[in-house]
Amino acid sequence: MASSSSTSIRNYTFQVFLSFRGEDTRYTFTDRLFENLDRMGINTLRDDQLERGEEIRSELLKTIEESRISIVVFSKTYAHSKWCLDELAKIMQCREELDQIVLPVFYHVDPSDVRKQTGSFREAFSIHVGNVAEKKMRRWRDSLTEASNLSCFHVNDGYESKHIEEIINDISKRLNPKLLHIDDNMVGLDFSLEKLISLLSTHSNNILVVGIYGIGGIGKTTIAKIVYNKIQSEYVGASFLQDVRERYKKGHQLQLQQQLLGDIVGKDIM
Repeated sequence: MASSSSTSIRNYTFQVFLSFRGEDTRYTFTDRLFENLDRMGINTLRDDQLERGEEIRSELLKTIEESRISIVVFSKTYAHSKWCLDELAKIMQCREELDQIVLPVFYHVDPSDVRKQTGSFREAFSIHVGNVAEKKMRRWRDSLTEASNLSCFHVNDGYESKHIEEIINDISKRLNPKLLHIDDNMVGLDFSLEKLISLLSTHSNNILVVGIYGIGGIGKTTIAKIVYNKIQSEYVGASFLQDVRERYKKGHQLQLQQQLLGDIVGKDIM
């Protein structure tokens, strides 16, 4: 498997690649998921945006390789499509060789059916027998089993919008950690840091404002940065505005607004 250091310097054309069975979810779950990814500024490609044929095209294989994350939406007839199964095999290959992140979504299917090829997945493979080489069939089965054992999302009950929000939050954290640089000199800050985090450790949906005050040079900004790094992944949008008073006095109000909005929505605001 490729090292994390090689992954970090790799350039990706797409942040997310969506693999799904069009007949099952094109106009419902997958469409809403794609719309939300796009609204968050996450560069996403759906497999139905490329020209299809009987065999998977080299253009699509290249697109999968150039994606940082692949979301695979397993639905009832996913395995009926040889195209989908070829996509999945390529995605799992990229996970092994390129450290691609793979996020399975089980859309009204039992993960055990995917893992063991039972239920509708057994039905699909019974159709492929005799029409597909055994070597390819084994690769498909291995890919299904491997994918079903990964950390995943289950969409069965409840509002689909809530499931989509959970997926978007997970992807946002993986793509945009937004960690701030912290100086090494942090002597004597542990107590203040723990106290501040305890004040913020509330699960209330109310707006919360916490002030940090003291004379200059005692580490107020450093504490704020550490806390930001620790909790920013819990939110869809996060922003760290530094030296607001000084920047405001210099007439940089517009830049402050642009930074705040840009950080929250994940896009540059001009």
